[in-house]
Amino acid sequence: MDVNTEAVLTLLQAGLGKDVCLDSVDDWNLVTKFVHQQGVVAIALDGYGRMIKSDKKPSEMPSSLKKQWIAAALHFESIFATQRDIAVKLACYFSDNGLKIYVLKGHVVSECYPAPNHRYSCDMDCFLKSTDGNGDAWERGNVLVERKGYYVSRGYYKNNSFLIPGLKVENHRFLTPFRGDRRLTELEKLLQRMLREDAGNDKMGDSELCRPPVMVSALFLIEHAFSHFLHEGLTLRHITDWMMYSRKHHEEIDWVQLQAYIDEFGFRRFFDAYEHVGEYVLGERKYSDLSGPEQRMMDSVWDGLDLTNSKKGLRRRIGIVRNTLRAQWKYRYFSPVSMPVSLCTRTFGYFFMRQPALK
Repeated sequence: MDVNTEAVLTLLQAGLGKDVCLDSVDDWNLVTKFVHQQGVVAIALDGYGRMIKSDKKPSEMPSSLKKQWIAAALHFESIFATQRDIAVKLACYFSDNGLKIYVLKGHVVSECYPAPNHRYSCDMDCFLKSTDGNGDAWERGNVLVERKGYYVSRGYYKNNSFLIPGLKVENHRFLTPFRGDRRLTELEKLLQRMLREDAGNDKMGDSELCRPPVMVSALFLIEHAFSHFLHEGLTLRHITDWMMYSRKHHEEIDWVQLQAYIDEFGFRRFFDAYEHVGEYVLGERKYSDLSGPEQRMMDSVWDGLDLTNSKKGLRRRIGIVRNTLRAQWKYRYFSPVSMPVSLCTRTFGYFFMRQPALK
């Protein structure tokens, strides 16, 4: 790891509450690029400010860059407040119409950070459940949004999306990309069963926004990170989301059961490395203590994401195939199946299971 990426990690660790020292920075412009790319600029700014106030004063950041970081943090705070306000109103609207809304990731994870409004958030993932036993909650939610005059983007089997000015929402019918994958199909059934059996009493503040059961959030975060890692890449935010959530809810998680699920659903090789990389990111493990594949996982974080969800139609499918082919080393070290098998599974699912259903 070079001095600039180490500086990013040191600032991040300080922002998350660790007592660390940043003696010097080789290139503040490069550090600035990385904290923006990784979505951690506001947390890094917290770390810089924390060190300034202590006796561990870091190398002075150029004034122009400092203003840029402060502007970004203020923007994060504004986005957080706006999104929360809209989400609360949306949850109330759904509740009045017989629907309970669960927040997937998002603000449920933000709560685990020292400054929740400094965790970058671009949209809200949610899962709807009927409280009156009538109809398909997912589709009812789509229709309710359309009645308000907002356009719902349909067509993707896993979730639909809509934009309420200030908040993009992904309304999930399914939580995992299980199409054609037997292992993920069983995970999907488990997650949905746990959600449907939940009373929905764990609400965020005095709102109608519900937190999922901790086991649902834990498995969802692990699967989401695993899928992201294979097909688009990881960021520091993916890593810290898991580390902060798992530590905040450590006493509530049934770790024996979670470890059993990790083995059952094929996440073991990924999860163990993910945990070790997370410990390194938080400053609890040395880079030299990581295995070769774990170092490669960590190094890949700095490459940035190769997003396919911003593309449409054939371009998106080509992007997914390209990313999968590039990920051969990831499959070799961290996946329970090979890259060709995964590619065949996804291709089969796309062509022959366009609108899958759980039996």
